[in-house]
Amino acid sequence: MVDSTNYVKIEVGVLTRMRFDKAVWETRSVMDPKLGFAKDVSTLNFHVVELDGKPVSTVWSITSSTLQEQLKPYLAGDKYLAYRFVITRDGGGYAPPRIASAVPV
Repeated sequence: MVDSTNYVKIEVGVLTRMRFDKAVWETRSVMDPKLGFAKDVSTLNFHVVELDGKPVSTVWSITSSTLQEQLKPYLAGDKYLAYRFVITRDGGGYAPPRIASAVPV
């Protein structure tokens, strides 16, 4: 699902299928939800060109270091370009999304 800020949001229990054509690392300031102050975090941003089988032009921004680590092998040599990723979130709250599958295209 794409929210009003043109970013992909991964919903709990929903499989979201995406293809990307660009990946960029960025440092940004975000509010820590538990401590209530801003902190700098590294984000992995993908330009999404396909969302659930439909062509789009939007952004998926990942702050979860766990998910970033899962995606790192696909960044080397731009391997992510050859895959359609299926992403899901298993729990609510601050549970990070995870790769359910990476299907070669």
